[in-house]
Amino acid sequence: MEYGYYPGCSLTGSAHKLDKGIKQIFARAGHSVKEIPDWNCCGAFEYGDRNELLNFSKKNLEKARGHFHEIVAPCPACYKNLKEADEAYEFGVIHPLDIFDESFFAWMKQGRDLKGQVFTPYYGCILLRPRETALRNKNIMEDTIARFGGEVAGEAAKDRCCGGNQIFIDKSVTEKLSGIILEKSRGTLVVFCPLCHMALKTFSGERKVIYFTDLLLHIMGDKSVL
Repeated sequence: MEYGYYPGCSLTGSAHKLDKGIKQIFARAGHSVKEIPDWNCCGAFEYGDRNELLNFSKKNLEKARGHFHEIVAPCPACYKNLKEADEAYEFGVIHPLDIFDESFFAWMKQGRDLKGQVFTPYYGCILLRPRETALRNKNIMEDTIARFGGEVAGEAAKDRCCGGNQIFIDKSVTEKLSGIILEKSRGTLVVFCPLCHMALKTFSGERKVIYFTDLLLHIMGDKSVL
């Protein structure tokens, strides 16, 4: 199946590893992704005027019209903005975590397990709220880790804000909020948000912070990140 693809600014820059991982996994599952023609920045959280912010995403939907019915948007902020901008429900705006379902795991070839390892799945403050844009399976990362024998930790930290949107404004705020998550979690932190990855990695010291796509590729037998 072919999906429209909205990488957003992060996945074409600092989060290029997430972009590469998604494309690898989708290709193995028999899916292809094709970028929305001439897509523009969605504005993330940078505008105080919500209507103005959503207009950026409406322009992206206009560019997708006639090309795609379903659009995959990996960045949580981009995903939320696109989904809210689609007021007429013209498109299926999908987060990759909602594609990693039972049918996905049915074809997935396992090369490694996660036995003896501890992970804290971290969703951040967008993917699990509000209800209108939240993931269908709010425990997909926990379910995956347990399925392959890993230990799940850090339930109290999974949806706390890491302060990532403040990292270039007031780094001390990000350090404080990320520190709370690091204190309330154990083992390797598994994330999907590029901003959360940047924030937590900045203050994690020796703790590993990886993308969920890294974990899946590790399980499939690719070069280990653990």
